[in-house]
Amino acid sequence: MKGSPRRWRIAALLAGTVALLAVLVVAAASAANKHSSAVSGTLTLWCTQAQFDSLKVVDPGFQKAYPNITLKYVPFQPADLYQKLQLAAAAGSGFPDAVCLEDSHMAQFVKLGVLADMTSLVKPYVGKILDYKWQQGEVNGRYYEMPWDAGPLALFYRRSVFKKAHVNPASIHTWSDFYKAGLKIKKLGVAMWIQSKAQNDARFFESLLWQQGSGYVNAKGNVTIDKDPRALAALQLMGKMWHAGIISDQPEWTDPWYKTINDGKVATLPMAVWMGTFLKSWLAPKTSGDWGVIPLPSFTPNGSHYANDGGSAISIIKGSPNSAAAWAYIQYHLGRADTQSNIYKASDIFPSLLSSWRSPYIHQPDPYYGNQKVREMFVAAAQHIPRAYVYSSDYQEMNALMSTEIQKYGLGKETAQQALSNAAKEIRSRTGRH
Repeated sequence: MKGSPRRWRIAALLAGTVALLAVLVVAAASAANKHSSAVSGTLTLWCTQAQFDSLKVVDPGFQKAYPNITLKYVPFQPADLYQKLQLAAAAGSGFPDAVCLEDSHMAQFVKLGVLADMTSLVKPYVGKILDYKWQQGEVNGRYYEMPWDAGPLALFYRRSVFKKAHVNPASIHTWSDFYKAGLKIKKLGVAMWIQSKAQNDARFFESLLWQQGSGYVNAKGNVTIDKDPRALAALQLMGKMWHAGIISDQPEWTDPWYKTINDGKVATLPMAVWMGTFLKSWLAPKTSGDWGVIPLPSFTPNGSHYANDGGSAISIIKGSPNSAAAWAYIQYHLGRADTQSNIYKASDIFPSLLSSWRSPYIHQPDPYYGNQKVREMFVAAAQHIPRAYVYSSDYQEMNALMSTEIQKYGLGKETAQQALSNAAKEIRSRTGRH
């Protein structure tokens, strides 16, 4: 063999090193498989059907990694899930092992004391997930959730409607621009957006609060909507659009609302990223290619274009006999960049795990949105969502009371300030907050 003795020694050393590494890799894989096989049990999980459809995308890989865990999915309608969980809390029994909770409901169940303290489990992920996502499931430095998806908002728009109205979507920077565009589009017999007056659910109002870093309460938990000019600006914006007749009047998530969207009778949807899940699958699949996405309009030229609506997490139920299996499931489905990016790719459920944003898929064009690279926009939006105080342990009551007052305002029975004052008074009375 040609070459110096020194080169032979180096070659031999390298060969030995490679062989050692191979042994270590095999040993590590064997240990991992042994660990995975050691986790067993029947894991009962409560979620909505849409959440299950998303999570199941990566189940084959999970079942291969954890062959001794049997998954028992119990799907619910959202309202039914929370009612069933409240009934279990009252009875002290009848719980699943883990549950998918929307961010808007998380604090409620933390307060009820039915969720396991997951602090030691999730601590390694705290800096690896969007900061604001921990807000609802954290109390006094203890964590009761593993965050899943976020709900960054943007403005979905119909390309054909804007083209016919001779409105350039790039010209919409502020809500004032949005309003002016709505006046032009109104001439086509098309609404700019949909918001019911008599059955308003306050979700759009809450998004406008979030965009401004506001909420029903402040950081101390005190009710502020009657004193905060940002809340008044949000409600008056809705009133201005109602008064101008540029908003269609169908309740959300009803057949008339679906028909308005599918028939091209609405020009925009200022909604969260998850709206793509419904548009693509069953609400408006035939409109593929006609939708585009631009940033949410701001209140002022230099104001925030970012807000959140919705989002969810998975929590383990306190005392679950299958907590190890539950954590294995949560780590695999929510704590890995590959699984989270695969779920996003399949369902438009936007991951809050930062490393998943490095997937090449993020930069690929989306045919449904005319081959626009919309995922890049949502990643940018998610990084700038302000911390706000819309959700709390009393959110359901606050939302219901605010909805009632918005409905009165929409029907012309009171002013915007009266609506906010009345809602704040009732919230303080019902919740005991200051």
